[in-house]
Amino acid sequence: MASPSRRPQPPAFQLPVAGPGVTLGLSSNDDPLQPLRTMADRVGKEVEKFAERVDHWHTHGNEDDQAKYQTTLRMVGKFKDLAESTVKELKRQNDAENKGELAKSMRRRIKNMAELPHPDHEGDLGDSFQSVVPSIESNSAPSSSKVQELRQWQAELATWELLRIIIEHYYHEPGLDVAAAKRKQLAEVGGGSRYSPNIETWNRFLLEDDIAKEKDIILRWLEQTAQSSETDIQSMTEQLEEQSGKDTDSWNVGWLDTRAKIKQEKRLQGVDHPLRPDAVGLRTFERTEPLITQLDPDAPTRQKRRLEKSDDYYERALWMACYEMLRRGTPWEQICEWCKDKNEAWRGVSMGAAYETHPNGGPNIAGPNLGYLYRRMCCYAARGARSQYECALYGLLGGDLKTVEPVCRTWDDHLYAHYNALLLTRFDSYLQKDHSVRQVPRKLTDQFRFKDAVANTGSWEDSAATIIALLKQQKSTAAQSQSPMKLIQGSLIGGSVDDLVYKVGVAISFMLREDSRSGNLIVDPESDPSNPKPKASNEQPKIAAEKCYQNLATDPYALRILVHVLIVLRKGLNVLNVPGFDRWIAVDNVIALYIEFLRLTKRTDLIPLYAAQLHGDRQVHCLARVLADIKSPQDQMRCIALMEQYRINPVDVISRNCQHELEKSGLTNEGNFVSKYEVMERVNDNEYLWPGQRVKRELPGVHLTAKENSLIESLKWYIHLEKEKTCTFIDLTNALKYFLLNGRMGAANKLVSMMSIESLSLIKTEALCGYAFDFTLPGSEKVDQAEISKAIRKLAAASAGRPRPAELPFPGSHGHRKHVMQLRQRSQTYFELQSVVGFVGLLLEWREEEDKLIKAKREGAKVSTKRAKDLFENLVVVLGQLFESFLSQSSDGQTLTKYALASLSDTNPSKPRLEREATEHWRLTLTYIPEVILSYLSVVQAASFFLSRDLSVKAMEVANMVADVANQWVQDAFMETKRMTQLVDMLAVVSKAMLELSEMEEKKSRGSGKKRGSRGATLRIWDVNVRN
Repeated sequence: MASPSRRPQPPAFQLPVAGPGVTLGLSSNDDPLQPLRTMADRVGKEVEKFAERVDHWHTHGNEDDQAKYQTTLRMVGKFKDLAESTVKELKRQNDAENKGELAKSMRRRIKNMAELPHPDHEGDLGDSFQSVVPSIESNSAPSSSKVQELRQWQAELATWELLRIIIEHYYHEPGLDVAAAKRKQLAEVGGGSRYSPNIETWNRFLLEDDIAKEKDIILRWLEQTAQSSETDIQSMTEQLEEQSGKDTDSWNVGWLDTRAKIKQEKRLQGVDHPLRPDAVGLRTFERTEPLITQLDPDAPTRQKRRLEKSDDYYERALWMACYEMLRRGTPWEQICEWCKDKNEAWRGVSMGAAYETHPNGGPNIAGPNLGYLYRRMCCYAARGARSQYECALYGLLGGDLKTVEPVCRTWDDHLYAHYNALLLTRFDSYLQKDHSVRQVPRKLTDQFRFKDAVANTGSWEDSAATIIALLKQQKSTAAQSQSPMKLIQGSLIGGSVDDLVYKVGVAISFMLREDSRSGNLIVDPESDPSNPKPKASNEQPKIAAEKCYQNLATDPYALRILVHVLIVLRKGLNVLNVPGFDRWIAVDNVIALYIEFLRLTKRTDLIPLYAAQLHGDRQVHCLARVLADIKSPQDQMRCIALMEQYRINPVDVISRNCQHELEKSGLTNEGNFVSKYEVMERVNDNEYLWPGQRVKRELPGVHLTAKENSLIESLKWYIHLEKEKTCTFIDLTNALKYFLLNGRMGAANKLVSMMSIESLSLIKTEALCGYAFDFTLPGSEKVDQAEISKAIRKLAAASAGRPRPAELPFPGSHGHRKHVMQLRQRSQTYFELQSVVGFVGLLLEWREEEDKLIKAKREGAKVSTKRAKDLFENLVVVLGQLFESFLSQSSDGQTLTKYALASLSDTNPSKPRLEREATEHWRLTLTYIPEVILSYLSVVQAASFFLSRDLSVKAMEVANMVADVANQWVQDAFMETKRMTQLVDMLAVVSKAMLELSEMEEKKSRGSGKKRGSRGATLRIWDVNVRN
């Protein structure tokens, strides 16, 4: 590298930027991110709070798999705690509104309950698949936005609890011997003998059958969810009282109005014994139906007669309340006590509440057959019941599905009915196995058969996925099944999170495939793995993107939950293995869209954390497109620090960003390359100051475009990578090279002004060698002990004492020299291109100074020529640097001579790139070197008139340098561009001007000593009157 004692700094042009900044490229109507934009202002601090948990998880517990597993479980617990605290706060803030909405919902349910026909009025109950109660979720969303937010957080709380129990059940701690642990539990639980307590047999059944255990924990989860999000029993009782028009305290007297009517009829007939079952005159108040004649609970069914309307409502209300308590997992003792308070203890007995043998939340397992006969009785009772809720209650107790479905109003209710039927019929099948120590007698099972829900479902192992799929198809639950939260919960229960995330990722790709933003983070799963793009082709995607998955993607709450579920399962537990490029690309689209959401909400500090959760190269792909959003140097430095913290290489990201900006700029298109960059313009022949041409006042390509500015901004990130020595100069060289190939001198000048070799040298040497210096200067490869001492004193002052050896950044003499030599080699090409830009900038300044001198001459004013002399001296220095070495190395410092290229093997992967660079470098040589030399000759002639006629000898030096055999490449450039004749002609004109100057000044300086040029040249050799 040339090492002048003082290198001229390239001038800074004042360049306008053409066009506005980068925009989305879509109209508001076509913007796929519009739903996220709309919700951006409504999303609160939960985004940062979740990120805090993920940050702690990502940076802790990485010692081994066991530590990561425990840290992941704790993170899920933190997510749940956050949702739980938010639900409590929202309930506190909106208690009245929440209770009002729940009361409104309960009134609708009570109205529907009261209007339901009796089962014997609608045929076979078992044929009904349609819920008779509209869903609060699908048909009656809360009108208050605050209550809606509460419902969302309640659903989220339930989701995190579901994830927790799924992990604990299915995903065990790494290193745990699951089989051994199960054997130990089975040995401890008991239930293995004929005389074991019934509860032990139930517990053993759950331990032996993991899928049955999963059904049990999901049922408990559904009960807990209903208990925490629905109207409490006390409020429901109050609503029933309000709707009935009676005080619920009067409910402990039974069928009050019917009893009064029977007593009246007895008085009329004058009898004191029970009335005949076929009494004709005893009818309801409306006289439309015959009234029962006896008051035992079975009378309406046995006599096929009715109750008074108020008593019928009372009967339905009691069964509804009992069903709701059972559905919410209310302890049997509480149900029994509630029935006793209403003088309806028989109902508690019929529900099995009088028995003590009840597992925690489990079924009635009393008696020698563990409740087998009791469940058959309940199934028969469900089919003969008079009201829908009575049917449903006995259906739950007996494990029957069809009798429960008519009162199910939500996805949760239907899932509960299915899982309850599966679990109880599985247990009854378990009791019939030959190997069971508590086997139910075959005679009993043959006499009292049951409808096996497991057999109707299909494979027991696939039952969860089968039920979730069935709920999507079932008319009463199809809409809710496709809601964002139920899609997530269903995938967790059905074990299909990988499939859900994949389909959502495909939907995201479909939504944003027409997004023309260069910073689009989404990748088409069908695109080429070597060149991932948002849109693989103009053809329709092969994979369908269902609307429900698009809805999930555009719901910020659901998207956040799905992203964190994905992080837990894929990164935390390593259980979500997605094979194939197309599938992991689609899965990563989900996280990429969440990063888009963070961009919309200006949370750029969180982006590196979530980018670290992406797969491999997708981290770099994503972050490289986000860097353009971060403008301030402080934010950029913080982003780099975060990338390093999350083990993402910032060099890779910044380099990819530069490559991306270069590609989108269009500068690499060879069709736009200029063949000649003209810096001179023709002048009249009588203009004796110049040899037919002079430097232009305005050069082409000086206006800066938005894309060029974006490219320069991307390169400025390298300023923060103080110790980086390779990619910095590769990307700077490539950008500057393509600026020059396209004739974009304004962009080239701005780049070298902001990131000159001189400024970069000071930054990198201070970081690498301990003190700042210009590594291009001769001798800088040797350590300057004075500077070292100064740096040590500075460190001592900063550390308030003597710095420790570990704090000293000095690499020693060998390391110092190595750093300097590497920096010189890798920056060589960039330095040479910078010299071209600097030379052109000096030409512009020279033209401006020329105009000032000419104007002063015309006006007769006196003007200093010092500025012109300095400019000319700088031009001489820069031209000398160009002749000394020009583009003989690649952007990464490899030699590009013909011999070096010829010696490369065809199998060398770098050969195509080096050959392309050699071609581009020669094209740059042809474009600029002839023009640079010719413009320099024009300046020489003008300087000879303005400053000193002795400067004209510089033209002879140019002629000698061009003719030098070492500069054959210069001769080749003039020959190939067909400008050799122009060079010869211009040298002749300058020579003529030299003679004219000699004649003009002969009288003034005849006989005086003449100054000689750098090679002993003097104008007197052109004086024919001088003797040898």
